[in-house]
Amino acid sequence: MNPCPNREARRVLSIRLSTAVLVAVWIVLSLLQTACQDPNASNPEAVAATPMPKSEARLRVRVDSVRRMRLTTSDRLTGTVRAFHHADINSETQGRVLHRHVEAGAVVEKGQLLIELESSRLELELRRSQASLRAARTVLSHAKRDFARAERLLAQNAMSTQKFDDLQHGVDRASDEIALAEVARDTAKRNLEDTRITAPFSGTVDALRVDVGDFVTAGVSVATLVDLSRLRVFAGVTAREAARLEPGSVARVTFADLGGAAFEATLQSVGRVAGGRDGTYDIELWLDPKDTPMRDGLVAQIELSDPNETPSLLARRAAILRREGYPSVFIVQQQAGGAVAYARRLRTGRSDGEWIEVLDGLSVGDLVVWDGHFALDDGSSVIIDGAPSDPVAAASQK
Repeated sequence: MNPCPNREARRVLSIRLSTAVLVAVWIVLSLLQTACQDPNASNPEAVAATPMPKSEARLRVRVDSVRRMRLTTSDRLTGTVRAFHHADINSETQGRVLHRHVEAGAVVEKGQLLIELESSRLELELRRSQASLRAARTVLSHAKRDFARAERLLAQNAMSTQKFDDLQHGVDRASDEIALAEVARDTAKRNLEDTRITAPFSGTVDALRVDVGDFVTAGVSVATLVDLSRLRVFAGVTAREAARLEPGSVARVTFADLGGAAFEATLQSVGRVAGGRDGTYDIELWLDPKDTPMRDGLVAQIELSDPNETPSLLARRAAILRREGYPSVFIVQQQAGGAVAYARRLRTGRSDGEWIEVLDGLSVGDLVVWDGHFALDDGSSVIIDGAPSDPVAAASQK
């Protein structure tokens, strides 16, 4: 068997493989050269997606000054509203109801007539006591004349000492009878006055419990009167809170049931003895509701400020960002080319919602970006939109 044809086939195959390898290498080198000249030339979509070189753009921001003032920290607690005056009016005498001069809901002045009781029997009693008083005065007048005559007779030794002493005793007894008659008259007059039940203070009639024709006795409740022109707000505080509270300080009181209406109230008193149920100390605040209709029993949210709070370095809470896990702000500095924002790491403290205490990282007067800062990088050029607020004026309003 001749092996030559096999060698010739292998030689041809080897030549063809070498040629294919050379062609493949040439194609790869051509592609690499094209990619080095234009990396997106072979990919039209990549060319379209490639961003244009970014020009230097100035971002508009709003800034505010760092200032030193008192941080309004407060303790929040829940209180209950009570009418400034609240009275259950009781009858002080007995009688049948003759008239109701007001109805529930009426606004009355102090001393205004509310309910009138039948008074004919008491008028007769007053007349009887007045007559008794007049009789007692007549007896006293007669006793005094007899005693004056006895003094002249005694001076002439025409009357015994025993008789003179009896006449003097008669004068004293007549004087006592007048005193008793005056008390009876005054009692009858007071009983007659008590048939006219009047308002002990100005306020609103919350309830009337008797009607015309009802018979009432002394001590029966006939009406309820409340004074809501001012309010008392009661709450309980802990011993720590009670120790720092001072009567006369101002608190903020809000009412969720009135759509979040807020008022200023004055702290009137702080209890000295802890309550037996929860161990808190009672506080009382006085509040002027102005023209807002109020009701006894409303629930109030109370914010008590600390009157001894010292001024702190404050920045707007909206300016604070989290960068690399730390609180930071952008401060704006004026340079030759314009305003530039630089990132500054901070150490912060307490916050009252709008303002935050800066413990380290800023100084009074630094301009911090509080609007537009999310788009900033360290060293970004900015345009200040508007003027920063005046820290002195802001501190005076705080």
